[in-house]
Amino acid sequence: MNVFYIAKILSPDLMSRPLADDFYNYIKNADEREVIIDFSGVNFATRSFMDEFYVLFQDNIKNSTVNLVNMPYDVEKTLEAVKATQNKKKFVSDDTIVKTTDIQDLENHLSALAI
Repeated sequence: MNVFYIAKILSPDLMSRPLADDFYNYIKNADEREVIIDFSGVNFATRSFMDEFYVLFQDNIKNSTVNLVNMPYDVEKTLEAVKATQNKKKFVSDDTIVKTTDIQDLENHLSALAI
């Protein structure tokens, strides 16, 4: 088991997707079975950082246990918002697409729908 202090390894301000990629590669290269990511000292994390962080660790760390500790409240809330938007079912419409040639053609089509 190894503790990774993210603010010391990266920065107290976690600002970009590439930074999340760098951190993921750092953890992956450590080749640990159990990982603790300590957010002590983190001041801020952008949604884009947290989105990339979540996707990378959710999709790619299969053989390890990852625990997040000492996460500031606002960073935790950002991560929760990211989690809530992941893996939503996609809606595929089977409606017909109508192409119109000009505004009059569009008005005629919309008028026909209103009847």
